[in-house]
Amino acid sequence: MKQRIKIDKAAPNTGALDFSYLLDAPAGKHGFTEVRNGNLHFADGTRARFIGFNLPTRSNTPDHETAERLAERFATMGVNVIRLHAYDAAPGPSGWSSSLENPLIDYDSGSSRYFNEKGLDRFDYFIAKLKEKGIYVQVDLLVARVFQDGDDLDYPDAPGSFYKSFTHVNERLIELQKEFATKLLCHVNPYTGLALIDDPAVMTIQVNNEDSVFRGTEDIKNDKGIIPYRQELQRRFNRYLLAKYDTKKNLAKAWTHDGICALGEEEDPEAGTVFFPEGNFYQVPNDPMGEWTGSVSQVANDPMGERTGVSPARYADFMEFGISVNRRYYGMMIDHIRSLGAKVPINTSNLLNGSADVYSHTGGDIMENNTYFNHPMPPFHQETLVVPGMREYVTSNPLTVHKDGIYMRTEMLQMATTAVVAGKPFILSEWNEYGVNPFHSTAFISMAAYACLNDWDGLMLYCYHTSESWNDQPDDVITDIFDAYNDPSLICQFGFMAKLFLKGLVRPAEHQVDLVFTKNDLKTLPSSFSMPNTFLPYITSLRNVFLDQGDTYTGNADVAVTAGFVNNGDLSQAEHAVYYSWSPYRDAMRHASGEGRLERLAEQTDEELPGAKLGDKLLVFNDIASLAGDGDYTTFAANLDAAFKRWGILPDDRGLVGNGLVSDTGEIIFDPIAGTFRIHTEGCTYFSGNPVDGIKLTKDITLTVSNDRLSAALLPMNCESVDHAETLLLTLMGHTGMDETVFTTEGFVTIVDHQGKLYADTPEGSLFVQSQSATLTALDTVGTKVAHIEGTPADGGVIFNLDGTLPAVHFLLKLK
Repeated sequence: MKQRIKIDKAAPNTGALDFSYLLDAPAGKHGFTEVRNGNLHFADGTRARFIGFNLPTRSNTPDHETAERLAERFATMGVNVIRLHAYDAAPGPSGWSSSLENPLIDYDSGSSRYFNEKGLDRFDYFIAKLKEKGIYVQVDLLVARVFQDGDDLDYPDAPGSFYKSFTHVNERLIELQKEFATKLLCHVNPYTGLALIDDPAVMTIQVNNEDSVFRGTEDIKNDKGIIPYRQELQRRFNRYLLAKYDTKKNLAKAWTHDGICALGEEEDPEAGTVFFPEGNFYQVPNDPMGEWTGSVSQVANDPMGERTGVSPARYADFMEFGISVNRRYYGMMIDHIRSLGAKVPINTSNLLNGSADVYSHTGGDIMENNTYFNHPMPPFHQETLVVPGMREYVTSNPLTVHKDGIYMRTEMLQMATTAVVAGKPFILSEWNEYGVNPFHSTAFISMAAYACLNDWDGLMLYCYHTSESWNDQPDDVITDIFDAYNDPSLICQFGFMAKLFLKGLVRPAEHQVDLVFTKNDLKTLPSSFSMPNTFLPYITSLRNVFLDQGDTYTGNADVAVTAGFVNNGDLSQAEHAVYYSWSPYRDAMRHASGEGRLERLAEQTDEELPGAKLGDKLLVFNDIASLAGDGDYTTFAANLDAAFKRWGILPDDRGLVGNGLVSDTGEIIFDPIAGTFRIHTEGCTYFSGNPVDGIKLTKDITLTVSNDRLSAALLPMNCESVDHAETLLLTLMGHTGMDETVFTTEGFVTIVDHQGKLYADTPEGSLFVQSQSATLTALDTVGTKVAHIEGTPADGGVIFNLDGTLPAVHFLLKLK
């Protein structure tokens, strides 16, 4: 039943909802974070895991009272990290901009090189208050800085907004970034007595947000101030081509396949007229077997004109060039930060979605990535949003990609794992399932569970709020979908999620799978590049391995899987190997044939599967394009599952079981066809989705409801076992959002018009407890008692009637 509720963004949790016991204040008491054996630890050896929020733009310079209130609120929610994000944004009146009165950077000076003292004081105080409560910080160095003509730039007419890609290339922009890093990291905080460079409360330092030379060039190409930076990038690309090929004749030969040359007649590297492939918000895919005829056409000889088609050859060379640019830039920045005395791990960037992009960011100590589900499309409005292909998370099948006209996507886990790299800690630095779908609670807990299964190190949701004050946003209305402080599905489950992740209530996977990329794989990017990610991280631990020396894998995973963009990669030393190839060629330029290679490997097999052959050590796919080229990876997953079971890696009740994906630990079961997601471990129980068959929370606790969708989370309060606890925290909710919201579907697009007041669909049915006696108390969103629910003896236990009339989703259950 829809019940209106309120969520105050600054009120601390109390009683059963106070999760501050998960923190170990003050932050930094165990020493600096460091990398050990591929995970984050503190200097004293304690394993370090982090869960929390992004705070962007103006929210980084709150007034002192707001800083104190928010630090207290975060601690009681179980938050132990805050990402200080985009504090370099230009000032504006509201939202995603810095405070007009208290920005961190003094843009009024006509330059972006100086701090605003009032904003800096607020920034310092906020960090100090977070540290006191045991909350660590991630520091981002370049996110939304708007460079000014007063910064002594190489080119006039500085763009009026921040821009991507070119900050990796232009030497003056790199110099300005180093200067800012020095000023920010070496400034001594008067409230802690430490500079950020010396403060163990800093969890990591990130060089740059969502940035790469592979993308961002197309988005603002017509801005007058951007044109000279684009021209500089083109000059550098042409110099790379000359260094590699020496002459236009050699370049043309290298870019020729079957008599077709991908180099335009008007293009000449000596004249600097060979154009680079454009990148937008993502690294643009390139089919390994795409049309070779793609070249470049200029419109009216305009160097900024439309560019049509990208040949695989042009793409391959730009990937190689881009890798060198990214790695040089991040290497320079990391060296500079280390020279200042940085002791914590350094991250390069995030939003990494292509193999070349991921590889080019591996020079840092840790890997980060960003991913969203049901993210609205721009332009964004506070009340009305446009969502492409809006889906319900618990019924969205990860084995079938979602084609929304922009890119092919499945679920957040699949998108996130594209940037998980062997030997490096992994943090999901931005993620969310914004409350546009009425039932979206599954996404949060499932991501935390799979993060445990894959042994990740951090989860930071975007974002808590974009505000500098604790009392300027309502508690009963969603005024900005990106400000998640009063999303009931997230906030009311956050404590459960925090304990699940920080305490590792879901065990790490029992096995390891390596997805292996060769140098030639990096030079192309099929739209299906993350195909293995749609199955493997749901059942076991998956990581990427990049072969820097040769094409032979020498790792120690239980299974090695070729990335298979091109037909190379030697997995003969792997314990078990999976081979397939989207291209019959061994290289991205199609100069060397791989004809007969897969057939020879298949000679070592003895079992026929649909589109594949299986043996004691090998699984070989004959024609992956015919099997999975349309984006349905069900057969691919079924064949992997059959191989894993033959090899003894999975028992019959794990992996792909019917329509369900069961983790190799047996603790996570996801069935998108039935619309159910379940966790059952010693330390917690969780159900989300269609409750038609009832919900067995423990051997003694059963929930039966009439809600069409429900999430039920159970935590023990007085011990570590749900089966033996006498006091348990139960969180129950169905749909959430605003109670008069209008959804209008027009073709592939859903328009969401937020109206009404904040609500949660409360449980309607009964809770049966096999116990001599029991009490049930309803709690509000911060843990205050709402009502006592009377139980009735039944069948040797106690049954509680849940009529949905209480404005509560939390319940304290006590057994005797």
